[in-house]
Amino acid sequence: MNEQYLEMARDELKAGVKSASHPFHYFTLATTGINEVPRLRTVVLRDFDKDMTLTLYTDKRSRKVTHIKEHNKVCLLFYHPDKLLQLKIDGVAYLETNQKKLDKIWSKIDKPARKDYITVKGPGTKIEHLEHIEYLDTSQHFSVMRIDPYKIEYLKLKRPNHIRVQYALNERGGWDSSFLVP
Repeated sequence: MNEQYLEMARDELKAGVKSASHPFHYFTLATTGINEVPRLRTVVLRDFDKDMTLTLYTDKRSRKVTHIKEHNKVCLLFYHPDKLLQLKIDGVAYLETNQKKLDKIWSKIDKPARKDYITVKGPGTKIEHLEHIEYLDTSQHFSVMRIDPYKIEYLKLKRPNHIRVQYALNERGGWDSSFLVP
């Protein structure tokens, strides 16, 4: 029931991985740490697999990593302005711990993009000037975060009626769906 909207959501997420110009390539990630203050930031969708696991890259010294270690439930928000389509995904985040997998992903990252993970000081550290950012020569702080969704809300704004569908992961690993009042 209502599977067509979930399939449309999957197609948009796949497109977001493949194209940096797709609106779903960048999305908002919300975390909370032990202080329960929500923190929002824009991140890049790096992968989306058949099990609907979403992947992003981060510096292991970042606040989002600290938050995930303290409280691993997250919320993601995607928005496509041309299609007036919003996806809100609730999920459980975890950090990849398999070093071979991390090394394999790291080896595929372009050298200019690696600079994001080789700064001497961690993300969010105060500096006097932009020129004061120092980089490491031989080590890095690269990490991979995976997010397994357990609830997805699909909202399509259109006339005469908006479409809002909620999908919830069931015990069998499938998705139950319900229409919601937009």
